[in-house]
Amino acid sequence: MMMMRLKGQSILVVEHEPLVAQELENEFTQAGAKVFAAGRLRDALFLAEYPALSAAVVNVKMGGSGESTAAVCRRLSDLGIPFMFYTKFDSSEAENTWPEAPVVNKPAESAKVAETVAGLLPRSAAFGSARLQ
Repeated sequence: MMMMRLKGQSILVVEHEPLVAQELENEFTQAGAKVFAAGRLRDALFLAEYPALSAAVVNVKMGGSGESTAAVCRRLSDLGIPFMFYTKFDSSEAENTWPEAPVVNKPAESAKVAETVAGLLPRSAAFGSARLQ
């Protein structure tokens, strides 16, 4: 039932590992969502501005450089877009800053991530976007 909330939604996936991003994209697409994937921080910041974005999955850090995704999380928060963390990195700082954002630790089934995102969406999400402009 929760997965039905994803139908017609726009989900941002901020993930630097191509295989993980592809697994998540496949899961969300199968649930009827439109997916925007960002493997770099600047792309994630750009895509966060998409007006009909419903929710996001964010890794705590990007790539081998370990670049923090805090700027993306701040922007999503400012725009009122719910997000969750999917990461293998230490997420304690992110959890303290955004306690409302659930954390799923890698590795996990992509269905668990999708269910977590679905739980972020309002019950009426199956009838339209969570944020309209």
